Amino acid sequence: MPYREKKIYSGKILEVEIYPITIQERKQPRKKKEKESLPKQKNLNDKNAKKHLIRLINTNFNDKDLAVHLTYKDGELPEDEKAARRDIANYIRRVKHYRKKNNLPALKYIAVIEHGQEKKRLHHHIIMSGDIDRDIAEELWTKGRANADRLKEDENGYEALGRYIAKDPKRCKRWVQSKNLKQPVIKVNDFKFSRRKAEHIAKAPEDKDIFNKLYPEYVLNECKVETNEIYGGTYLYIKMRKLKI
Repeated sequence: MPYREKKIYSGKILEVEIYPITIQERKQPRKKKEKESLPKQKNLNDKNAKKHLIRLINTNFNDKDLAVHLTYKDGELPEDEKAARRDIANYIRRVKHYRKKNNLPALKYIAVIEHGQEKKRLHHHIIMSGDIDRDIAEELWTKGRANADRLKEDENGYEALGRYIAKDPKRCKRWVQSKNLKQPVIKVNDFKFSRRKAEHIAKAPEDKDIFNKLYPEYVLNECKVETNEIYGGTYLYIKMRKLKI
C-alpha cells in the first residue's frame, strides 16, 4: 500500500500528513509544489476554516505586527453585521491612508467580526502589518475602545491567536483579508513512505530523533497517530517548528 506525504509550510511551522493512498492516486500526476487553495468558506466546516486561518497568520505575520481588538461604545453600536462590516472597512481605509501618507508598505490584514454574548454586541479582531505605533492604530478607531498589541509567537506560531479570533463558528463568512496575503505552500510526495515506515513512526510518536532525521531543519511539536480499523492503514499528523539559526 503506497503512502502519501503532504507537507504544509506556513511561516516557521511545518505540518506533515502521512496517509495511505490507492495505486491509482499515486499514478495521477501532481505538482511538486503548490499553493494551498483558498477555501470556499460557506462550505467549509469550522475545523478546516480555523486551520486555514491559522496557516494564513503564520505565513504572513510576525512579532513586529499587530493584533488590534475593537469594541463599540454605547450610541455607536451597528444595527447589524452589514453595518459592522462598513465600520471595519472604514477603519482599514484610514489605516491605509495613514500608511500611504507616511510612505509605509502596503497593508496586510485579516479581520474577523465576532458576536458577543449580547446579541448586538459586535466587535472586531484585526491582525495587521506593523510599522505604525500602537497608539496610532488605536486612535484611528473612533467608535469605542481599541487595544493594539504586538504579536507574540510561541512554539505553535500564532495558533492560539487564530483560534481565539475564530471562536465564533456561527457566521458563514468568518473573516475578510487583504489581497496581498501569501498562501501556505504544499508539497506532496508519494514515494517517500511505505506502510512499514509509517507504522515504525507510529510506534514511537514522541521519539524526536526519528523526526530530526526526516526533517533536520525542524523540531517536533507533536505527532498524532490514528489507525483505520475498517480500511486498514496508519494515519500520521506531525507538527514541527523551524529551528532557530
